[in-house]
Amino acid sequence: MMIYRRLVLLAAAFAVTVAISVQVHADPQSDIFQPDVFRTGASLRQRTAGLADPRGRDCPLPAGALTLSMAVDLALCRNPTTRSAWAAARQQAAVLGQADSAWLPSLTATGSESRAYGEHVDVTGNVDNSPQNTRDAALALSWTLYDFGARGGRITSARRLLDAAAATLSSVSQQTVLSVVQSYYGVVAADALLVAAKTTEGASEHSLEVARALRQGGVTALGDVLQAETAFDVAVLARVQADEAAKSAHGTLAVVIGSPADQPLKLDAEAVPDQVPALDARMADLMAQAARQRPDLAAALAQRDAAVANVTVARAAGRPSISISGAHTVVDTSGIANQNYTQVGIYLTVPIFNGFNTAYGVRQAQAQLESSEANADQVRLGVSLGVWNAYYSLDSGNQQLAATATLTKTAADNQEVAIGRYQSGVGTIIDVLTAQGAAANARVLRINAELGWQVARAQFALALGRLSGAEPLLGAEPGSNQSTLP
Repeated sequence: MMIYRRLVLLAAAFAVTVAISVQVHADPQSDIFQPDVFRTGASLRQRTAGLADPRGRDCPLPAGALTLSMAVDLALCRNPTTRSAWAAARQQAAVLGQADSAWLPSLTATGSESRAYGEHVDVTGNVDNSPQNTRDAALALSWTLYDFGARGGRITSARRLLDAAAATLSSVSQQTVLSVVQSYYGVVAADALLVAAKTTEGASEHSLEVARALRQGGVTALGDVLQAETAFDVAVLARVQADEAAKSAHGTLAVVIGSPADQPLKLDAEAVPDQVPALDARMADLMAQAARQRPDLAAALAQRDAAVANVTVARAAGRPSISISGAHTVVDTSGIANQNYTQVGIYLTVPIFNGFNTAYGVRQAQAQLESSEANADQVRLGVSLGVWNAYYSLDSGNQQLAATATLTKTAADNQEVAIGRYQSGVGTIIDVLTAQGAAANARVLRINAELGWQVARAQFALALGRLSGAEPLLGAEPGSNQSTLP
């Protein structure tokens, strides 16, 4: 009984000692009973430099106006898609830790106590009716020494999959930033379109008042009033539609940054510059830059490398493995001499035949490798197309900004001239309505040009693999000799 208790206490003390010793190296964000002995959390942080894990962070909305940088930070912290990508990356880090644990031995402590009733034969050969008590305890160790690369292959595969998970996390974060840019400037554009619709409504109302005054003075016909009323009704409808679109845009932005759709938001957007630099970078240089920086391509290449390691694992499944094991056992049974012994052994396991399972496992791993290689090639081609399209989209955006720079002022002046001529009896209501329509269209074109330019800048940075935050959108053009966007 005393030996049994000492052995159980020894096993428990050993387990507690191990837990305390490894806890010194635990991840600060891990639970006290989940130590990160293999530092997989640090490995993940190293692979996601520049990104902040949202777990445990409190990201409240700012009290004042929301800048683009603030909106991006909020989305990277609160958006469920980004948080899910972080969780997937942490999960893969844990898988790497599980694979690394194969280098260490496994230690198991067991103990039991039982009581048997009824007749039994004691050690002297006599029948005994007294209850028989049995207590046993064992401490067993098992350690794989060599398995022809299976263990190393699994670790390599897990490490490459962690690379892929980290790269996927970066890609998801960049896509989230793009969504913020689209939604943020979508609100700016929607608010501006609402203001433009109200301006058009006011101009149409003024034209209607002029037409009615001229009609009362006998200068113009009823047809002019009716045309002006029609134009005014159309302007009112456009203003109502613009108001609905603005509310929808605000709700979309609120959800993107991780808030309910009814969260009131006030934006502090930077004005579009009067002039933007022309794109002058070589397309080949941009594509090479994207090939180095695009996280989705890095993820595809890491998945291919994991598939290479999985081929090694599949082949090793048909090869021998060598392990050692040891155990110390204590058995105390009433009426029988105590047992207290130690066992140590070296084991060689040689697979002989498993129904060709290993051969087909290798075939499967090789096919998966071919699929991963094809997927990497597909992503590589997509990267080149993305850079190509984004470059010319931004170039078009630059030209549209230049083309609409003075359009609104010219159209507004033309509208003023037309209404003045109509009031003086020189022009017609058709001239007024045409000028008003041109002015309204010019305002819409300018607003859409500014929105398209802002989004094109973000899409270009995304195509180059640089849209990890708002910083690339706050400087100079990525396709120019300068390092950031305008």
